[in-house]
Amino acid sequence: MAKKRCPPCDCPQGVPLWLGTFGDLMSLLLTFFILLLSMAVFVNEKVAQAVGSVQGALGVLELGRHSEVIPKKPIIALPIEHHVESVTALNTFASMITEFSEMTKLSEGPAVRMEESEDGFIIRIANELLFEQGKPELTSSNGKMFLQRVAVELNKLGFDYQLKVVGNSDGDPADKGVFNDNWEMSIARGVNVAEHLIANGVPPSIISAGGNGEFVPIASNGTASGRMLNRRVDLYFFAVNKDKESFETHLKQTLGDNQEQ
Repeated sequence: MAKKRCPPCDCPQGVPLWLGTFGDLMSLLLTFFILLLSMAVFVNEKVAQAVGSVQGALGVLELGRHSEVIPKKPIIALPIEHHVESVTALNTFASMITEFSEMTKLSEGPAVRMEESEDGFIIRIANELLFEQGKPELTSSNGKMFLQRVAVELNKLGFDYQLKVVGNSDGDPADKGVFNDNWEMSIARGVNVAEHLIANGVPPSIISAGGNGEFVPIASNGTASGRMLNRRVDLYFFAVNKDKESFETHLKQTLGDNQEQ
Protein backbone atom coordinates (compact mmCIF):
# COMPACT_ATOMS: atom_id res chain seq x y z
CA MET A 1 0.00 0.00 0.00
CA ALA A 2 1.51 3.32 -1.02
CA LYS A 3 2.26 5.96 1.61
CA LYS A 4 0.38 9.23 1.53
CA ARG A 5 2.45 12.29 0.72
CA CYS A 6 2.02 15.51 2.71
CA PRO A 7 0.80 18.42 0.66
CA PRO A 8 3.50 20.97 -0.12
CA CYS A 9 3.82 23.81 2.44
CA ASP A 10 3.68 27.36 1.24
CA CYS A 11 5.47 28.70 4.43
CA PRO A 12 8.74 30.61 3.76
CA GLN A 13 11.99 28.94 4.91
CA GLY A 14 13.66 30.55 8.08
CA VAL A 15 16.04 29.94 11.00
CA PRO A 16 14.97 27.83 13.96
CA LEU A 17 13.24 29.68 16.76
CA TRP A 18 15.98 28.97 19.35
CA LEU A 19 18.71 30.30 17.11
CA GLY A 20 16.95 33.62 16.75
CA THR A 21 16.62 33.96 20.53
CA PHE A 22 20.31 33.11 21.00
CA GLY A 23 21.35 35.71 18.44
CA ASP A 24 19.34 38.40 20.20
CA LEU A 25 21.03 37.50 23.52
CA MET A 26 24.52 37.76 22.02
CA SER A 27 23.69 41.13 20.52
CA LEU A 28 22.60 42.44 23.93
CA LEU A 29 25.79 41.17 25.60
CA LEU A 30 27.97 42.75 22.92
CA THR A 31 26.16 46.04 23.36
CA PHE A 32 26.67 45.84 27.13
CA PHE A 33 30.44 45.28 26.82
CA ILE A 34 30.79 48.08 24.28
CA LEU A 35 29.13 50.46 26.76
CA LEU A 36 31.52 49.33 29.53
CA LEU A 37 34.50 49.76 27.23
CA SER A 38 33.47 53.26 26.24
CA MET A 39 33.27 54.34 29.91
CA ALA A 40 36.54 52.66 31.05
CA VAL A 41 39.91 54.38 31.52
CA PHE A 42 42.98 52.15 30.97
CA VAL A 43 46.51 52.39 32.34
CA ASN A 44 48.91 50.57 30.06
CA GLU A 45 51.13 49.25 32.87
CA LYS A 46 48.20 47.74 34.77
CA VAL A 47 46.77 46.25 31.60
CA ALA A 48 50.10 44.55 30.86
CA GLN A 49 50.29 43.19 34.41
CA ALA A 50 46.72 41.91 34.20
CA VAL A 51 47.42 40.17 30.91
CA GLY A 52 50.50 38.56 32.41
CA SER A 53 48.49 37.38 35.41
CA VAL A 54 45.84 35.80 33.21
CA GLN A 55 48.44 34.12 31.02
CA GLY A 56 50.23 32.79 34.09
CA ALA A 57 46.99 31.36 35.48
CA LEU A 58 46.35 29.65 32.15
CA GLY A 59 49.89 28.27 31.99
CA VAL A 60 50.99 30.64 29.22
CA LEU A 61 54.16 32.45 30.22
CA GLU A 62 55.48 33.87 26.99
CA LEU A 63 58.81 35.67 26.66
CA GLY A 64 59.36 35.79 30.39
CA ARG A 65 56.22 37.71 31.37
CA HIS A 66 55.45 37.82 35.08
CA SER A 67 52.36 36.21 36.48
CA GLU A 68 52.09 38.46 39.56
CA VAL A 69 50.26 41.77 39.49
CA ILE A 70 52.77 43.16 42.00
CA PRO A 71 55.14 46.08 41.46
CA LYS A 72 58.71 44.98 40.90
CA LYS A 73 61.04 45.28 43.86
CA PRO A 74 64.58 46.56 43.42
CA ILE A 75 67.33 43.93 43.47
CA ILE A 76 70.05 44.66 46.01
CA ALA A 77 73.43 43.01 45.37
CA LEU A 78 75.10 41.91 48.60
CA PRO A 79 78.90 41.81 48.85
CA ILE A 80 80.48 38.39 48.40
CA GLU A 81 82.61 37.19 51.28
CA HIS A 82 85.66 35.28 50.12
CA HIS A 83 86.71 33.59 53.35
CA VAL A 84 86.47 29.83 53.58
CA GLU A 85 84.48 27.99 56.24
CA SER A 86 86.51 26.57 59.13
CA VAL A 87 85.06 23.11 58.53
CA THR A 88 86.67 23.19 55.07
CA ALA A 89 90.07 23.89 56.62
CA LEU A 90 89.65 21.05 59.12
CA ASN A 91 88.72 18.57 56.40
CA THR A 92 91.55 19.80 54.20
CA PHE A 93 94.31 19.43 56.78
CA ALA A 94 92.94 16.16 58.18
CA SER A 95 92.98 14.65 54.68
CA MET A 96 96.45 16.06 54.06
CA ILE A 97 97.85 14.50 57.24
CA THR A 98 96.32 11.11 56.43
CA GLU A 99 97.67 11.23 52.88
CA PHE A 100 101.13 12.28 54.04
CA SER A 101 101.33 9.53 56.67
CA GLU A 102 100.35 6.88 54.12
CA MET A 103 102.72 8.23 51.48
CA THR A 104 105.75 8.34 53.79
CA LYS A 105 104.74 5.14 55.65
CA LEU A 106 105.58 6.54 59.07
CA SER A 107 105.59 3.55 61.41
CA GLU A 108 107.57 4.84 64.40
CA GLY A 109 104.67 6.63 66.08
CA PRO A 110 102.42 9.58 65.27
CA ALA A 111 104.84 11.87 63.42
CA VAL A 112 102.02 14.29 62.50
CA ARG A 113 98.77 14.68 64.44
CA MET A 114 95.87 17.11 64.60
CA GLU A 115 94.36 18.15 67.94
CA GLU A 116 91.83 20.61 69.29
CA SER A 117 92.83 23.89 70.87
CA GLU A 118 90.85 26.58 72.66
CA ASP A 119 90.34 28.84 69.63
CA GLY A 120 91.18 26.61 66.67
CA PHE A 121 93.24 23.50 66.02
CA ILE A 122 96.86 22.33 66.27
CA ILE A 123 99.03 20.32 63.92
CA ARG A 124 101.77 18.64 65.97
CA ILE A 125 104.89 17.63 64.02
CA ALA A 126 107.47 15.35 65.65
CA ASN A 127 110.99 16.81 65.78
CA GLU A 128 112.34 13.61 64.21
CA LEU A 129 110.42 14.48 61.04
CA LEU A 130 112.09 17.91 60.83
CA PHE A 131 115.47 18.01 62.59
CA GLU A 132 118.54 16.02 63.49
CA GLN A 133 119.39 15.83 67.17
CA GLY A 134 121.15 18.97 68.42
CA LYS A 135 120.48 20.94 65.22
CA PRO A 136 117.91 23.71 64.65
CA GLU A 137 118.05 23.62 60.83
CA LEU A 138 115.46 21.74 58.77
CA THR A 139 117.25 18.71 57.34
CA SER A 140 114.49 16.20 56.53
CA SER A 141 113.14 16.20 52.97
CA ASN A 142 109.86 14.67 54.18
CA GLY A 143 109.49 17.41 56.79
CA LYS A 144 110.13 20.14 54.24
CA MET A 145 107.64 18.55 51.87
CA PHE A 146 104.97 18.48 54.56
CA LEU A 147 105.51 22.15 55.43
CA GLN A 148 105.27 23.02 51.74
CA ARG A 149 101.89 21.25 51.62
CA VAL A 150 100.76 23.28 54.63
CA ALA A 151 101.75 26.49 52.84
CA VAL A 152 99.93 25.43 49.66
CA GLU A 153 96.71 24.62 51.53
CA LEU A 154 96.88 27.89 53.45
CA ASN A 155 97.23 29.70 50.13
CA LYS A 156 94.12 27.94 48.81
CA LEU A 157 92.15 28.86 51.93
CA GLY A 158 92.87 32.56 51.48
CA PHE A 159 94.89 33.06 54.70
CA ASP A 160 91.82 33.41 56.93
CA TYR A 161 93.94 32.17 59.84
CA GLN A 162 96.60 33.36 62.24
CA LEU A 163 99.39 30.80 62.60
CA LYS A 164 101.64 30.43 65.64
CA VAL A 165 104.69 28.16 65.30
CA VAL A 166 106.04 26.85 68.63
CA GLY A 167 109.01 24.53 69.18
CA ASN A 168 109.02 22.07 72.11
CA SER A 169 111.57 19.79 73.76
CA ASP A 170 111.70 16.83 76.13
CA GLY A 171 114.49 18.36 78.24
CA ASP A 172 117.25 16.02 77.04
CA PRO A 173 120.56 17.94 77.50
CA ALA A 174 122.01 16.15 74.46
CA ASP A 175 119.54 17.97 72.21
CA LYS A 176 120.49 21.57 73.09
CA GLY A 177 123.33 21.64 70.57
CA VAL A 178 125.29 24.89 70.54
CA PHE A 179 122.61 26.69 72.57
CA ASN A 180 122.65 27.30 76.31
CA ASP A 181 119.59 25.11 76.91
CA ASN A 182 116.72 23.33 75.20
CA TRP A 183 114.54 26.44 75.47
CA GLU A 184 116.78 28.39 73.13
CA MET A 185 116.92 25.38 70.80
CA SER A 186 113.12 25.13 70.69
CA ILE A 187 112.83 28.83 69.85
CA ALA A 188 115.35 28.47 67.02
CA ARG A 189 113.47 25.49 65.61
CA GLY A 190 110.13 27.28 65.77
CA VAL A 191 111.62 30.29 63.95
CA ASN A 192 113.17 28.09 61.26
CA VAL A 193 109.86 26.34 60.59
CA ALA A 194 108.09 29.71 60.35
CA GLU A 195 110.72 31.01 57.93
CA HIS A 196 110.32 27.90 55.76
CA LEU A 197 106.55 28.50 55.57
CA ILE A 198 107.15 32.14 54.65
CA ALA A 199 109.61 31.08 51.95
CA ASN A 200 106.81 28.94 50.47
CA GLY A 201 104.32 31.77 50.20
CA VAL A 202 102.71 32.22 53.62
CA PRO A 203 102.52 35.96 54.48
CA PRO A 204 104.70 36.96 57.45
CA SER A 205 101.80 39.06 58.75
CA ILE A 206 99.85 35.94 59.83
CA ILE A 207 102.77 34.06 61.46
CA SER A 208 104.41 34.31 64.86
CA ALA A 209 107.11 31.96 66.17
CA GLY A 210 108.63 30.93 69.49
CA GLY A 211 109.50 28.00 71.75
CA ASN A 212 108.42 26.44 75.05
CA GLY A 213 111.49 24.32 75.75
CA GLU A 214 110.52 21.36 77.93
CA PHE A 215 108.00 23.37 79.96
CA VAL A 216 104.80 22.47 78.06
CA PRO A 217 104.87 18.67 77.79
CA ILE A 218 101.88 16.73 76.45
CA ALA A 219 103.09 13.38 77.81
CA SER A 220 105.35 12.02 80.51
CA ASN A 221 109.10 12.35 80.01
CA GLY A 222 109.53 9.17 82.04
CA THR A 223 108.95 6.95 78.99
CA ALA A 224 110.48 6.84 75.52
CA SER A 225 107.07 7.19 73.85
CA GLY A 226 106.24 10.19 76.05
CA ARG A 227 109.53 11.94 75.25
CA MET A 228 108.93 11.35 71.53
CA LEU A 229 105.56 13.12 71.82
CA ASN A 230 107.08 16.04 73.70
CA ARG A 231 109.78 16.62 71.06
CA ARG A 232 107.65 18.48 68.54
CA VAL A 233 106.80 21.67 66.69
CA ASP A 234 103.21 22.83 67.10
CA LEU A 235 101.37 24.78 64.41
CA TYR A 236 98.50 26.62 66.11
CA PHE A 237 95.77 27.72 63.69
CA PHE A 238 93.44 30.45 64.94
CA ALA A 239 90.42 31.09 62.72
CA VAL A 240 89.56 34.73 62.03
CA ASN A 241 85.90 35.84 62.26
CA LYS A 242 84.43 32.34 62.43
CA ASP A 243 81.42 30.83 64.17
CA LYS A 244 83.25 29.42 67.19
CA GLU A 245 80.49 27.05 68.36
CA SER A 246 79.98 25.33 65.00
CA PHE A 247 83.75 25.32 64.45
CA GLU A 248 84.44 23.48 67.72
CA THR A 249 81.60 21.00 67.11
CA HIS A 250 82.92 20.03 63.70
CA LEU A 251 86.48 19.93 65.04
CA LYS A 252 85.55 17.31 67.64
CA GLN A 253 83.79 15.23 64.98
CA THR A 254 86.78 15.45 62.64
CA LEU A 255 89.31 14.53 65.30
CA GLY A 256 87.10 11.67 66.47
CA ASP A 257 86.91 10.26 62.94
CA ASN A 258 90.70 10.51 62.53
CA GLN A 259 91.35 8.71 65.80
CA GLU A 260 88.98 5.90 64.82
CA GLN A 261 90.87 5.49 61.55
